[in-house]
Amino acid sequence: MKTECIDLYRDKPQYPNKKLRITLPIPPSVNHMYHNTRSGGKRLTRKAEDYIRDSRAIINQAIEEQRWIKQDKATWYYIDLTFFMPDRRIRDSHNCLKLLLDVMQGIVFDNDYYAMPRIQSVEYDKENPRLEVCVFAQSENARDKGIQLAQN
Repeated sequence: MKTECIDLYRDKPQYPNKKLRITLPIPPSVNHMYHNTRSGGKRLTRKAEDYIRDSRAIINQAIEEQRWIKQDKATWYYIDLTFFMPDRRIRDSHNCLKLLLDVMQGIVFDNDYYAMPRIQSVEYDKENPRLEVCVFAQSENARDKGIQLAQN
């Protein structure tokens, strides 16, 4: 039985065919993102701070080279991800999403609320560990297909 889908607030993409492709270092996982302070709070680790700085520089360069234009505030984005890990250790690739989306927020899109990350593959590349990212706006057709998949 199909249920009627009531839409969230969304804007129609202004540039539906535009894609942003970025190669980034693999982000620190949530487990390695913070350390506890003496007062009982949490603070970003040095590794996380370095990742934020370095990744924003790479993203800004890609935006300039690829002429990426941030779309309206309520445009939903697919973030397709392929991880190339440095070793064969078992890792939770989804634990890396928090810092990655936070880094992209405000630069690639206004709010990571509108980001829909999709891990496409996790691979092994000892020589060149990295994260391949492809960002593009969700089309109405892709949204309809997603709704159909969920309802079948």
